[in-house]
Amino acid sequence: MNYKKDERIEVIRHAYSGLFQLASRMLFDKYVDFIDVYAEVSEQEQKSLYHEIIQHKETAMLAQYIRDKGMQQGMQQGMQQGIIQKAKEDVIEVLELRFGKISPEIIDKINQTNDPAKLKELLKKCVQVKEIDHFGFIC
Repeated sequence: MNYKKDERIEVIRHAYSGLFQLASRMLFDKYVDFIDVYAEVSEQEQKSLYHEIIQHKETAMLAQYIRDKGMQQGMQQGMQQGIIQKAKEDVIEVLELRFGKISPEIIDKINQTNDPAKLKELLKKCVQVKEIDHFGFIC
């Protein structure tokens, strides 16, 4: 896209607005991603676009959709982080119940794990392992 910086935001805003009126919400998300990649829209430009969109009456519905989508994504991320944190706490709690105080190194290894599937495996292993020293190798 060969537009001046101030024109570029306006052109992309019109593209978003037109797309919002024509496409289903699912296709809108997909095509907006395409526009962002094709036009190499930076994070700063996305913020500017959002501010432009909420200031124009003709894009009010689009602005509400973006707000709702952002809120949904934030809630999903928060729930995912909560699930991961709870899984870490469960692994540590089971180890402490079985072996008493556990080393800070093992706690650090558990806390560095952010994959829910890996944490689920660690929980199974902490029930199966016979000695706490063997658990450090599993993390």
